[in-house]
Parts: sequence; structure tokens; C-alpha cells
Amino acid sequence: MQVDSQISVVLFDLGNVLVDLGGIEEMHAMLNTQGEEAEVWLKWLNSPSVAAFDTGRISFDEFAQRLPAEAGSQSDKETFKKAFKAWPLGLFDGALALVEAIKPQYHRAILSNTNAAHWPRIMGEMGLAGHFHSYFASHLIGEVKPEPAIYQYVLDKLQVAPERIVFIDDNQVNVDAAIALGMKAHRVKGVSQAREVLEAYQVLADKP
Repeated sequence: MQVDSQISVVLFDLGNVLVDLGGIEEMHAMLNTQGEEAEVWLKWLNSPSVAAFDTGRISFDEFAQRLPAEAGSQSDKETFKKAFKAWPLGLFDGALALVEAIKPQYHRAILSNTNAAHWPRIMGEMGLAGHFHSYFASHLIGEVKPEPAIYQYVLDKLQVAPERIVFIDDNQVNVDAAIALGMKAHRVKGVSQAREVLEAYQVLADKP
């Protein structure tokens, strides 16, 4: 990996990067699927119900009716809502420490496909609010990754060239979309892999 001294923005995905989503079993239950994690995530990203909720076009109630029906699941609405809201388990150990280790000259930002059920928990209960300069949440923007429009929204808001952004995400399709627009994007899972990428770009302060 080549170090680029022109980096000015560190852009984080949340799920499976800073936020622990647990094992694949929860997704199998929600999507009524089997198979490998990567293919299940692709099904998730391609779900019309997920896209509608993650872009803020439907309510939590409507989502809890539509996704089980779409997946052919027998889960009732209230059971689904309870399981879905609890899906993000919490921050990975060391997540906040990693964010805080970014040198002060870099702009810290979040770009997450998220929704009205998870965002308040992640910002409040898990304590991510106040640790970033910019927060880009799909349900507030009305666009989702990997659609180019959400990346362009970030570029327009930050007023920065794409090559000045290092972006880390756990889904390869989201990484590929960012690379196509010129960002320095890398697929990672968890804090240790995220740290390796950020260390390579020399954006982290030296440990005391």
C-alpha cells in the first residue's frame, strides 16, 4: 500500500468496522437464508425493503412487515422489530481509541448505511456522537452505498477531492464503488484490520 501525504479525510463505515454486528446467524434469521457471509450481505444490500428503510422512505413498522414477507419468513412484526433493533451489539473493543488516535489535522467522518432504528442507539447508547467531524447516515441522506450518489453527496459536503479520502468498509461492493470515484478505499473487518490500514497511511498518532 502506498502512503499518500495528500490524505485529509478518514471516512469510516460502522457495521463490522467499529460496530459489532455479531455472527451471520442474525442475518440468516432476518433474511431466511443460508450460505456464506459475503453472499448474505449481497442479498441484504440488494433487498428493496432494506434499501427503502435505509434511505428513510418507509417507517420501522412498514419495514418490519415488508422484509419478512420479502424473505418468506414467518416472523411476526413485533418479534422482528425487537430482534432487528438489538442487532448491533455494541462497539468493538478499541473502536473509540482508534478513532481518537487519528491525528488532529485529519477530518474524521462516518459513512454508514443505517436506519432510524439503529442510528439513535449507535450515536447515543454506544457513544459515537461527538467523536467525528461529519456524520453521513443513509437514512438521513436518502441514498445508500454502493450507489455513486451517496459518495458524491459526501464529496460535495466535504468539498474535497476523492483522492484525499481514505475510506474503510467491510463490504467489497462498497469499497469498489468508492475506488471507482477515486477514493483510497479498503475492505476491513474489525478494529485491528482498520488500524493496519490507517497505520499504513500514517494518519494515527504514535502511541505514548
